[in-house]
Amino acid sequence: MNSLNLINGNIITLNANCPIVSSLSIDKGKILYLNKTSPKFKTLDLKGATVIPGFIDAHFHLKNYGKRLEQLDFKGVDSLDKIKLIIQNKLKEVKPNEWILGFGWDQNLFADKLFPLSVFLDEISPNNPIYFTRIDGHSAWVNKTALLKTNKQINHINDLDGGKVINDCILIDNSMSVFKNILPSENKDQVKKWILNAANKACSYGITGVHDAWQDSLVIESIKELIEEGRFPVRCYGMLASNDLELLNKYFTNGHYENQYLIIRSVKAFIDGALGSRGAALHEPYCDDHNNCGLILISKEEFSTLAKKCHENNFQLNTHAIGDRGTNYVLNHYAELVGKNNDNRWRIEHAQMVDDDDMQRFKDYNILPSMQPSHCTSDMDWLPDRIGKKRLKLVSRWQSFINLGIKIPGGSDCPIEVGNPLFEFYAAVTRKNHEGLPEKGFQPQEKVNRLNALKMFTTWASYGGFSENRRGRIEIGYDADLTILDNDILSVDYNQILETKILYTIINGLVNYRSD
Repeated sequence: MNSLNLINGNIITLNANCPIVSSLSIDKGKILYLNKTSPKFKTLDLKGATVIPGFIDAHFHLKNYGKRLEQLDFKGVDSLDKIKLIIQNKLKEVKPNEWILGFGWDQNLFADKLFPLSVFLDEISPNNPIYFTRIDGHSAWVNKTALLKTNKQINHINDLDGGKVINDCILIDNSMSVFKNILPSENKDQVKKWILNAANKACSYGITGVHDAWQDSLVIESIKELIEEGRFPVRCYGMLASNDLELLNKYFTNGHYENQYLIIRSVKAFIDGALGSRGAALHEPYCDDHNNCGLILISKEEFSTLAKKCHENNFQLNTHAIGDRGTNYVLNHYAELVGKNNDNRWRIEHAQMVDDDDMQRFKDYNILPSMQPSHCTSDMDWLPDRIGKKRLKLVSRWQSFINLGIKIPGGSDCPIEVGNPLFEFYAAVTRKNHEGLPEKGFQPQEKVNRLNALKMFTTWASYGGFSENRRGRIEIGYDADLTILDNDILSVDYNQILETKILYTIINGLVNYRSD
């Protein structure tokens, strides 16, 4: 039974009526008492540890995270020489013609900050096809052997709407689609393993719930089976893949799906690419690519049709938009449908660049900016060269949204970022990297205070998934989803936030992770 007393704790409830309590009791997966315990329950002495409502990551990719754990990892690799060595070591393990898959490369870390030439991979691996996804997931680096498998000419791939090919080896956004049916196929056993590994890793970070941003039929079936088997450890708010019309029609016909661990009532779409690969749609050209304003990945007609179907069937629409033009494009479509004073809570995922004129429209039409603080601190070193100093004020405008009374569901976009909510919390309150730079923070006017940063990953994330009446706060009758920390992140020195340890992760009243 999941009946438990927690005593001698610093329990931060995020409930204004009783913000701090020292004990609570859990029964049958719910909060039963505050500042009161039951003599019948097992008791855990917290010895002063801090308890918060369970972290919720409002933008996560379960399958992709688990899958990436099995691929070559290029995150943080800062030179082609190091990448070459990683590939050469992998070639010793694989057979000729076997795929080599990788993730996480970022040309902005290289000395010249340039996309590599095709000859680099072609010379290293003439016999094995290579497909390496960029850190943002919006471009792929391939070799000639891989391209030959598509039976497509470079010119054809380059001409795809919403796509672009650079140096005959870097496929931007929709150009990646030619590999959709060529890369090694995935089966349910693999997907279940990837999802389970990712979910367990999320628990170790103190995460009790994720908003899974792009679920196809195989992902949904895998999660449902894991739940039936009693092996799925976290709460999941699913976003249906917008390109699967059969899947959408099935859920539009049957309505919202909900059980204790899985809710499906939203759809995920893409409008533009990312700033790192210069695919984010901008009003003005990139400062380091004067003929490029980025890409719109879906036509007005197609997006309008999707938005209307979501609205007619009461499904939340969550659309990826990063550039200022991309965000404006989405806002135009949203505003036309939802009107003012609605409770649809349609979201723009990332909203990384927002013009002044568009800020107020988020408030007017109750549109939520679903944001990932580490994107700001990951990108800040090269953003001035990419978009120019005058546009930096448009980037990651967290405090500006809060000043308007707008709730921000916070996430990580894992595996794009690490997925540790403490890293996201730190980025939100400091706008610094883990070395404490820049000294005053990047665009410091947009720093968030600690209480609001915590709300981003608890109450506001819960609101973004229509669960604010049972999750995101510690209240009697709410789900017993709790994260227990060895530091009070609302008061410790900033550098100690990154050193904070997760002691326990409790979900549905069950201890799903403990540090010892």
